[in-house]
Amino acid sequence: MPSSFSDIHVEHRGDGRALVTISRPQRRNACDLAAWTDLKAVFEILGADPAVKLIVLTGAGGHFCAGDDVVAFSAVTDEARKDLWRARIQECYAALQSAPKPVIAAISGVCVGGGCSLAMWCDFRVGDASARVGVPVAKLGLVYPTIQLQRLAWLIGASNARRWVYEAALYDAAESHRVGYLDALVEGDAVEAAFAFGGDMARAAPLSIAGSKAQLNAVLAG
Repeated sequence: MPSSFSDIHVEHRGDGRALVTISRPQRRNACDLAAWTDLKAVFEILGADPAVKLIVLTGAGGHFCAGDDVVAFSAVTDEARKDLWRARIQECYAALQSAPKPVIAAISGVCVGGGCSLAMWCDFRVGDASARVGVPVAKLGLVYPTIQLQRLAWLIGASNARRWVYEAALYDAAESHRVGYLDALVEGDAVEAAFAFGGDMARAAPLSIAGSKAQLNAVLAG
């Protein structure tokens, strides 16, 4: 039964599988404060639901996520609300990472900035040939948060992370797969491929996965 949290849609597909879709195609699924807030809530709810064994995260309209909605953010004049917005993004990443079950990003189209980070906090990333991944902070005069740089360096290695951040380019699916950002490069529908990728995980012992995920998160956090 599909359900919705503003622009965040949840569809339960049976056999413990849940699909979470960011549905803001008019902004290439860039998230405003409401979307970040609801995405956090969705992952907290699904993470606590023992019937859910596998979560796939994707975006509507042919794109994964263009990151933070900078147009909406720039319209905010209250500094306290801006601080809340920034904190909510980090809380969203934390809720996604701490969900005690496998989470797979199904990536098509743009996956940049905060969208790149969002996919990094998933356990795995499955992309189709249209995927374009990048961290364009050097074009915006910004600095990528340390925790995101750490995660990127774990995934693709320090040298590749430096290149991605310094060049501020968009990398195609083949390059993203070559350096290890994408765990699988697939033909056809990325969502269906992501569910297939996680099929054996959904059938494994959920408490074992929850424990192992918590251990790995602690190890990677030092």
